Amino acid sequence: MAHIQFVDELVREYLLYRGFTSTVKAFDNDLKADKDKGFRVDKIVEQIVHYINVSDLNGFKDYWSHLDTLVFSKLEIHVQPAVRKLEYSLYKLYLVTAAQSTGGARNERITDFLSKMLPELQGQNEWRDWFMLPFIQKPEENPSFSLYFTRAWQDSVLVSLHNLLATVFQCMPQPTLTSYESDAAMVKRLQDKLAAVSGKSQPQQTEKTSPIGHQSRLSQYSERLSGPLPLVDDFCAVPSEQLESGVREAKGLRGLLRQMGGSPVMGRKASRSHSQN
Repeated sequence: MAHIQFVDELVREYLLYRGFTSTVKAFDNDLKADKDKGFRVDKIVEQIVHYINVSDLNGFKDYWSHLDTLVFSKLEIHVQPAVRKLEYSLYKLYLVTAAQSTGGARNERITDFLSKMLPELQGQNEWRDWFMLPFIQKPEENPSFSLYFTRAWQDSVLVSLHNLLATVFQCMPQPTLTSYESDAAMVKRLQDKLAAVSGKSQPQQTEKTSPIGHQSRLSQYSERLSGPLPLVDDFCAVPSEQLESGVREAKGLRGLLRQMGGSPVMGRKASRSHSQN
């Protein structure tokens, strides 16, 4: 959300243009005390790391409470356990950083944290071993704490915090003033797309039929249907050449029978009549 800084400058310029000098002073003071850091994730993570490094538990809790009210409390219910787990991981990072302090400040910072957080953390199994941390000389070698003293685990906590804040800020509803740039870009894309479509489209000419000619053809067709239909011979589809060849074959067969002395069928009938006599 880097555009927030640009919008802040626009607001300040507008206030100066209108002559609202007292409002400009109040606006500048609010920007200096802005806990949201202009919604810059890197600045927010840097602020949390600062509270952890200097062992400022009150500052850390106040800042986290502000983020919880502004952002985390508005998330869906199924996301809340992940946020709580990340908060506890930051508490553990706080203790690990305090345990790496030199001199008498080490136990003092750890004891101060555990005494202030006792009402919230007591009774939770994952924190039971942490109350023994002030009495362990080398916690980085203890199996219960060795993981938390690795650089990989510490970096993973900060990366998780960075990713969570970045995702949440991207999903937050934006005021109209901050979304004007994206809206203008969207309008520009739509205009370019419309111009491209208009350039590619060609007018299509449709064939038009005269109503008078159409009606005249309909009347002619109706007259043909109303008149007497011609008789159709069932054999009209037979080609004339086939008919002529059939006639010639029939004549040739009759001539052959005459030459043979009559039809074989008639001959059998005649012989049968003679035998009966």
